[in-house]
Amino acid sequence: MFVLVVRFRTARGKEKRVEELFKKARVNVHKEEKNLLIYDLHHKIGDSAEILLYERYRDRKDWEVTHKSKPYIKELLAELPKYIEGDIIREEYELVEFD
Repeated sequence: MFVLVVRFRTARGKEKRVEELFKKARVNVHKEEKNLLIYDLHHKIGDSAEILLYERYRDRKDWEVTHKSKPYIKELLAELPKYIEGDIIREEYELVEFD
């Protein structure tokens, strides 16, 4: 399993707009991407401008080839920079599977 963790900070007062962008993308993600198992947006406790996006895929190819090529993801990635401050931090992980 492949996991992507994305962290960023929304611009002041733009938290709801960022939520709307991800909500719109999430509807399509769940309809079209069967190998995307988890796609959840989180606010940091005590600081709702700090955002963490957690994505889990069956394998890395599902993210690289399928997810990144979808028009709704391209639209999200084009719009998101308008509503954030600073850098977007992306971290990639592999799930440790216990027998």
